[in-house]
Amino acid sequence: GSEMCIETATNLSALAAIWKDDPDHTRIGFEVKHAGLSFVSGYFSDFDISVRQANDDYKNTHILAEVQTTSISTGVVARDNHLRSPDFFNVEVFPLMTFKSTKIKMEKTRKGKIYGDLTLHGVTQRIELEVLLIGKGRVPYLKDTVGVRLSGKIKRSEFDLGLKFVPAMIADDIRIIVDCEFTHE
Repeated sequence: GSEMCIETATNLSALAAIWKDDPDHTRIGFEVKHAGLSFVSGYFSDFDISVRQANDDYKNTHILAEVQTTSISTGVVARDNHLRSPDFFNVEVFPLMTFKSTKIKMEKTRKGKIYGDLTLHGVTQRIELEVLLIGKGRVPYLKDTVGVRLSGKIKRSEFDLGLKFVPAMIADDIRIIVDCEFTHE
């Protein structure tokens, strides 16, 4: 999802660049409305995101994100264990969630959209993520770095997540918020 920003953020690097997420400065988060009263948020802590940039044209950039579903955390142990169960993520059967980009469309120099296939809970759906380039530069003692925010929505029903919980209890819309820093390899 950050490929588009990385492409537009260059000319930071040479051709055929590979960018890797900095796990200390990357968060794969989500929020969902509970009982129509409040939002519950959480994140996944075990993931790997790579961005392959074929040339200076963002259209030839590809993103692959792999997330270990067992790493889900909402700050409440009982809820996290329930989310890992067959009622929701069923992490023993579906331990990996993946996103593979298929298309990037820049709307402005700092904004655009990333389209791709999200595989979650054994179901693959095409999704769209808004992308915002937060900044680019060289972090002291590090390589060239790009910071981006990705956001979008998915419907849990489209991924067969928590089907026995009606939308009045747990909303169908799940908001995705991903903040990433990528360094040039």
